[in-house]
Amino acid sequence: MASAQRAIAEASYRRTFDLPYAAPDRRPNPEVELGDKIRASLFAAAAALLLVTSLAFSTSGTGRIGSSLLDVGVVHWIIWPLIAFALLLSAGYSALGHQLSSRRQRAVSVYTLSATALMACALTLASGFLGWAAAAVSTGALLLALLGVRTLNRFTARNHIERVATDMPLSFFAGFCLVYTLQLWFAAAGWIGAEHALPVILLTLAVSVIAAVLAHSERGRHAFASGFGAAMITAAVQGWRTESTPLWICSIWGFLAVVVFICAENRRFQISHAEHRALAGRELDF
Repeated sequence: MASAQRAIAEASYRRTFDLPYAAPDRRPNPEVELGDKIRASLFAAAAALLLVTSLAFSTSGTGRIGSSLLDVGVVHWIIWPLIAFALLLSAGYSALGHQLSSRRQRAVSVYTLSATALMACALTLASGFLGWAAAAVSTGALLLALLGVRTLNRFTARNHIERVATDMPLSFFAGFCLVYTLQLWFAAAGWIGAEHALPVILLTLAVSVIAAVLAHSERGRHAFASGFGAAMITAAVQGWRTESTPLWICSIWGFLAVVVFICAENRRFQISHAEHRALAGRELDF
């Protein structure tokens, strides 16, 4: 009798267990409205604009304002077109019948398309060497992208395809944009020499804390951490190769990239651990 009661209790525990992140919304999608079609069209237009802009300016090397202490210019010409192409595919996915009116797309697409359009404007301003304007517009794009990632955490992907097609492009965009925006601000302020190392490092550390927190959210934001890490490692390699940045600063850039990625992986491990203990009917130490 005791064994049977324990089995019933464990089964009840498994049914009522709540994971430490928002559960996917399995309700049927609302009816498609005109606003859904307009939103999907604007998303595709914004992604196409970013693709054209990045191809026009990034390939010539003029779509950036370099900074010798934190410079992602060595991959700038290829990363932005790839991000834009991924966002264009994400826009196409959001227009599919089972996504067009989903609550998740309605919540996040507004942030994604706005951030994408603003980044196209930032690249254009940077190509004209309008440093302060480019930095300000890029900051707006960054804030919208981060709000989009936060919204993704509130509306968990319902399946793996949603995670790949919706979460990954926006998350990688936000992570890379975080470092690129810093580069624009440093360049606009004229912080391009070793004498500016201290404020550059302190601000980068502060931003890295934000990156680590976001990477350690939901089931682990590996795409976000990868975007941030790709930019930081690029800056480290660029500074080391050109000898424009002291080696110890390059080491810090690489270390911060690794720390943020570890945060994402740690979150994934914690969630996996919690799920396995829940399925086994055990109490969680999460």
